[in-house]
Amino acid sequence: MADIDLSNVGPLQILAVDFDEPAFSGKIHDELQKLRDQKFIRIVDGVAVQKDESGNVIILEESDLSSEENEKYGAIIGGLIGIGSGDAEVARESSEYVAERFNERYEYGLDKEDLEDLTENIPAGDAMLILLIEHVWAIPFRNAVRDAGGVLLAQDFLSPELLISVGEEVLQQ
Repeated sequence: MADIDLSNVGPLQILAVDFDEPAFSGKIHDELQKLRDQKFIRIVDGVAVQKDESGNVIILEESDLSSEENEKYGAIIGGLIGIGSGDAEVARESSEYVAERFNERYEYGLDKEDLEDLTENIPAGDAMLILLIEHVWAIPFRNAVRDAGGVLLAQDFLSPELLISVGEEVLQQ
């Protein structure tokens, strides 16, 4: 992995959202597009699946990555998950292998079997959104922290619902 520059890759986050009786108006797409336009995020891989009451399936896919970037991300992911760790040559070959497999996936990272599994498990009338996003905004901040000798100890998102449940638990003690 020595030839892969991770300083230009932002933190990745996967989001999986279920919609019971969805009422789509385009607002989700519009908000994602605003974030992309402002260079806050990049969509590495995105798929939306909706099944109507008759069982008909609509699949929408999106990615901001070119084929070359798909290969790069495949190599990075392969290296980071430890494929071929221990030997530099094996690590390079493993990264290349993962990059090739990643790039061969159906359009943007999910193959046909993955999509079939998704659609089979969605009840009629429901929808699902799965996004793998890169937090582009965090790259300069993360690099500045590293340059100053800092090491990330923890990270997470705290939703208002989570904070409310924590507060309820604290109050019960």
